[in-house]
Amino acid sequence: MKQRYDELRSEAWNLPDGKQKVTVLEEAVRIADLYMSKEDAYYARMSYSEAALMSGFEERFIVSFAWCLSQFEKQPELYDSHQLIWHYKWLIGIIWRFPQFGAVQIADIYHDFKRMCLQYGHSLRPYYSKIHMYALVSGQAELAQTYYEEWRKAPYDAMSDCRACEQNMFGYFHLASGRYKRGLQTLKPILSGKMSCRSIPQNTYSHVLMPLLEIDQHDEAAKLARKCSRMLKGPGYLEEYGRLIGYYAATDLNKAAKLLESTAAYAISNKTDWNRFQYLIGAKAFFSLWNEQKRKRKLNVHSSFTSEWVEAESERLARAFDDRNGNEYCQGQLAHKVNQVRKRRTR
Repeated sequence: MKQRYDELRSEAWNLPDGKQKVTVLEEAVRIADLYMSKEDAYYARMSYSEAALMSGFEERFIVSFAWCLSQFEKQPELYDSHQLIWHYKWLIGIIWRFPQFGAVQIADIYHDFKRMCLQYGHSLRPYYSKIHMYALVSGQAELAQTYYEEWRKAPYDAMSDCRACEQNMFGYFHLASGRYKRGLQTLKPILSGKMSCRSIPQNTYSHVLMPLLEIDQHDEAAKLARKCSRMLKGPGYLEEYGRLIGYYAATDLNKAAKLLESTAAYAISNKTDWNRFQYLIGAKAFFSLWNEQKRKRKLNVHSSFTSEWVEAESERLARAFDDRNGNEYCQGQLAHKVNQVRKRRTR
């Protein structure tokens, strides 16, 4: 079985991220569990975890990584601590995206990640960047500002996110806080093509579209929307699709309809509630305008993906996050972003 295990690992290495790669690595994990050592099972799961995350199966990543973390803590001398903590960084970047994880549980996970960074000699820069984002998206503006300042002061090391990802998050903080011009200025190195990575600039493009409309830079927004559309492929960009649908709902309803038709299935199958919520914000804005104008063309989407379902599901998810966070921030954001699209449409 060792030969088959090695064949599967080799096959996965040559596959692009996606369902097929995840399926191949699932088989490698199964073989390792049944016939091979704990170390083989560990490294098979680490490969599987990364593939699952990069392919949009964040819920599978969490389960797989939890097993690896438990195994590492039993015998840390057997495994690569840098790889483990890097995956742990991914975990704290997504755990809050599932409202079933409570605030206390999430706080404990962040605390444990911080402990491990200190134990193995890493900077707390990734800790502060991730907890800043969690505070920001849960409506804790003052706390987000505090963590942002700590993040900027902490030294950059090998555990930190890449420079493009960090610059993207710096800019997003200002955009999310309503400082559109400052945010766009911060993102200039990305928007000018000087900084990029796996998810940048496409993620950046999706964030700046509505702010550009707000400051009446329509031509720049249209140019970046076209670039963004060309770069987004597959189910791993659900949030970006949602923001792009919202932008096109404000500027070109037919383009918004075509994009929704090609991506709605991703929203139905995706298991990460925050990603679905962000997508459904754009879909809700679209349907509010589409129905209002009484378009006759029937949308080519699954029969369950109706305007009524989108409205109910987006509101359910907003309440679920707010219940966890102890405020009404997400419900307010849902209303604000839909109204933002509608107001730009009427101008």
